[in-house]
Amino acid sequence: MVVEEIRIDLKKRNLFVFAVIALFIVLTLPTFLRFYSGNDSLIGSEPYYHFRAAKELLNEGALNLFAPPRDVQDLSYSPRSFFFNPYHYLLVYASKIVALQTASRIVPFLLGLVSVLLFNLILRRFVDDKYKRHLMLLLLILNPVFIYTFTVSNPNSAAIALTLLGLYFFMQDSKYSFALSALCFAVVSLFSIFNTLIVISLLLAYALTKKKAQNRFIIIVLVLAFFSFAGRAAFFYNYSYAPDINVFGNFLSDLGGLLGFGVFSIVLAVYGVSSNWKSKSDFIYFFILSVLLMVSLFFIGNIANMYLMFMVAVAAGIGFVRLYELKWNVITVKNLTILILICGILFSTTSYLTRMTDMHPDRAALESLDWLGDNAFKNEFVLSHYDDGYLISTVARTPVITDSLAASDYDQEFLYKVQDSMFYGRKLEQTKQLFDIYKVKYVYVTPEMKDGLVWSRSNEGLLFLFTSKSTFKKVYDKDGYEIWEVLNTTVS
Repeated sequence: MVVEEIRIDLKKRNLFVFAVIALFIVLTLPTFLRFYSGNDSLIGSEPYYHFRAAKELLNEGALNLFAPPRDVQDLSYSPRSFFFNPYHYLLVYASKIVALQTASRIVPFLLGLVSVLLFNLILRRFVDDKYKRHLMLLLLILNPVFIYTFTVSNPNSAAIALTLLGLYFFMQDSKYSFALSALCFAVVSLFSIFNTLIVISLLLAYALTKKKAQNRFIIIVLVLAFFSFAGRAAFFYNYSYAPDINVFGNFLSDLGGLLGFGVFSIVLAVYGVSSNWKSKSDFIYFFILSVLLMVSLFFIGNIANMYLMFMVAVAAGIGFVRLYELKWNVITVKNLTILILICGILFSTTSYLTRMTDMHPDRAALESLDWLGDNAFKNEFVLSHYDDGYLISTVARTPVITDSLAASDYDQEFLYKVQDSMFYGRKLEQTKQLFDIYKVKYVYVTPEMKDGLVWSRSNEGLLFLFTSKSTFKKVYDKDGYEIWEVLNTTVS
């Protein structure tokens, strides 16, 4: 009886206010806590690639996003030019107002704010009840994938905001709005062919639901085809690629996925779809699109979750509303069930925010890379884990053997295997030979690498070979970060 008395009527609550408050908390708290602890670095390694790409555009004086500079060489072993996209230009434009590093924090936040507002406007077309719509927004905002997308500097934040903006204009009836939608989608097509296919699939699902939009859909497809072929974009880019990708593990944040969903959100989403399957004609096309996005995880990695999160939020919202409005025989059981779901979602969010606050790099990492940049030979390569590739090439300004970039027309698989041979080999002459061939002059070792990321034992592979004083010299050792110089090879 007491539980009944404290039950909250969601229909009488302004959930939009809660959503806005949650939005500001989840998108600012990690950065604020990092600053509070004395760590002013960007969150994660990926933002440093985009920081450097924007800096190259500034150096080139290239401000026309439809004509990016060609053959601006990146600091990687395998010959590779920068993959410029509209997000890098957005950072450049923002850097005219604030510093580039500040822009790398503010731009994703603003894109997240715009995306939530646009998603709310789009939902109005499909969901009449305010509390249902705002509940979906709240579930989206509390999603770990959403937090990463609009906290960590990455191009998908801009691609998503532009896609939502284009979709909003596409749903309007005026010719002016249709022209604006075509412009938005044209810019989206400059990111990658994958983004173009998402737009086409999304518009197709909408056009099959709203017959009057089919003619406009055909025109948009022609526009997208023109810009995609003219721009010669790759099929996809993944800046947080891992060669030993675990699709299931990456799908769930509670299992360690950096771009994963909370378990309770997935449970609610599955329940939302299954409980409304009799009315599947209302959402079947969007359901098929969701399935295709899940399948794409096996080919392009976890960036697909950034687009899937909107479908998951809608389905989870439907599932939550279904449970909330269901007539239970025992009201206490109903309230406890809903309370457990809410606590589970909040726990996943809080846990993920803690992870983001502690995410690499820290102040000690930047200090070690500053030292490397001041003391290293600029024409020699640095061996380290691929996760730190962007950091080393950006902060230390030295070339690396591998980083985390994967694209449809750029494959580092062979170099990953070579890197493993260097890390785990115990024959000094063979390792020296590899170092010579790939012009490795420095080995950058982080605490994470010695704590299971690369090695599990103190005398494993290259750690054992470091005892050869005639070949390796430790030139930096502070706060767990080590830099070893390679001495006795023919590298010059």
